[in-house]
Amino acid sequence: MTKKTAVYNSTGKLKRIIIGKPKYNKVLPLSDVARDLHDKSISFDRETQYRQHAEMEDVFNQVGVEISWVHLDPKLPWGMFTRDFGVNTPDGVLIGRMRYLERKGEDECGKETMEALGETVLPERITLGAMEGGDCYWLDEETLAIGNGNRSTHSGCQNAREILAKYGKRVFEVEMLSKWNHLDINFQPVADKLAVINEDGIPDYFFGVLDALGWELIRVSGNYATRTEINMLALGDDKVLSFRGNRINEMLKAHGLEVFDPEFSAFTSAGGGPHCATFELEREP
Repeated sequence: MTKKTAVYNSTGKLKRIIIGKPKYNKVLPLSDVARDLHDKSISFDRETQYRQHAEMEDVFNQVGVEISWVHLDPKLPWGMFTRDFGVNTPDGVLIGRMRYLERKGEDECGKETMEALGETVLPERITLGAMEGGDCYWLDEETLAIGNGNRSTHSGCQNAREILAKYGKRVFEVEMLSKWNHLDINFQPVADKLAVINEDGIPDYFFGVLDALGWELIRVSGNYATRTEINMLALGDDKVLSFRGNRINEMLKAHGLEVFDPEFSAFTSAGGGPHCATFELEREP
């Protein structure tokens, strides 16, 4: 039986997710942060990666989020970063399209996983350019923001706009310099109408859109983006999944949020945070 797979927003109570073990994980130099780590030949052993990933899993268990597991392919070493194979919508998952050769195939693994779990997948998928889930956030039930930087492209955003218009949804494209990689490195909703944003990497017109939609913003500099500190996950009920040592944690607490901070340095140091490593299957409206 097909499940009601639906995400109406970016901050409602999280109920179900897909994640992946770091079984084949290695650094792919596809962003400035990852290239810096790759050039320095810094690495974390598999045991450390598994231990840190288990800390994140424990947070989901604590707050009652149901976990499902993505199908991993040894030829796709970033498969544990489940965020990017698509984007969930109020009508089911829109399967995306990876930009770089090293990640092509992850979208198929995601689709196969969804179908095996009996989740709802939209009949159309992205076939033009690229659109990756790390660039996608629901600003409200009708409005999906998609970043166009290092990963998603203009034609991919246009393709998403055409598909989602059939479901009464609109797509807002956010243009960024490629050095800022995905939108989720620069913008992160953390609670209802509250988000952290990189004021050095996001265009002025997006600030205007957020203001018009009633968002309150915690503004930080680009230095936070290059350290993957903006990349967190809203759990709902004023709870946020961050990570140990994130300088933004105290800012969130000052706004009355409960912050979970598992050790995640084996991944954040290469540009992959909690948002990158998770794919929502269901949030409450």
